[in-house]
Amino acid sequence: MRRARLTVGLFAAGLVGAACGPTAVTPDARPIDARIDGAPLIDAPAADAAGPDAGALPDALVADAGGPDAACPTQAFVMDGALDASATVIAGGVTSVRLAVAYSADGTLYVATDDAGEGSDHFVLVSATPPGPGTGGAPFAKAGLVAVGAGPLLFLADENDNDFESWFRLEAVGADTQLTGAGYAAATGANGGVLEGAIDLAAAFGAVPTTIYLAAVPYATADGGALVAAAQTPSGDGDGDVGPAEFVAYTIPCP
Repeated sequence: MRRARLTVGLFAAGLVGAACGPTAVTPDARPIDARIDGAPLIDAPAADAAGPDAGALPDALVADAGGPDAACPTQAFVMDGALDASATVIAGGVTSVRLAVAYSADGTLYVATDDAGEGSDHFVLVSATPPGPGTGGAPFAKAGLVAVGAGPLLFLADENDNDFESWFRLEAVGADTQLTGAGYAAATGANGGVLEGAIDLAAAFGAVPTTIYLAAVPYATADGGALVAAAQTPSGDGDGDVGPAEFVAYTIPCP
């Protein structure tokens, strides 16, 4: 469930626990279902494009896109709620939400995770600086904290109760700032599809970084809902917060 948040501006500030989104909607009184009850999260078979070991990332939680010699084409990403063919699932699947990534040589980052709609709101956190040691409130005034680095923390959001999806910037005080324009694209599919988004890294962070830090995190749909820790990607320690170690580092293949 989202709060009122159409203010677009510079960094100002964290989160308030009011009603949700550009148009506030009635809180969802329905019981939380399989995604929060612990049943498998993936509605359709989740073929892991990164191979059988993708769910177990290296100790440093670094997903190497292939290094400086990897092919790095310029490509357009299709926003239709289906996982783009060029995307690689770098973590998650089966009982946790998938986290998929692709990159275009024009500086556009594509991210995707399983769509919301089965009892939880879904978010993909994106940072150009290592998360922590600072912390901020969770997206959409959800419960708990999120590790924040020296730069802005952006996130892609998908609501359980409707078909709303968009990019936002987490603020230290006040409502999250919705990000719109040509540099920010988003879409979500029907149940079994994905929440996907594309972002112009230079426009978002001032320059294309060499590494991006990512996390896919579901929260209970109600205002102030808790992190569904069993389903977050990469896995966490279950304390209800998204700590520095609960992000995966993705190396940009051709910055």
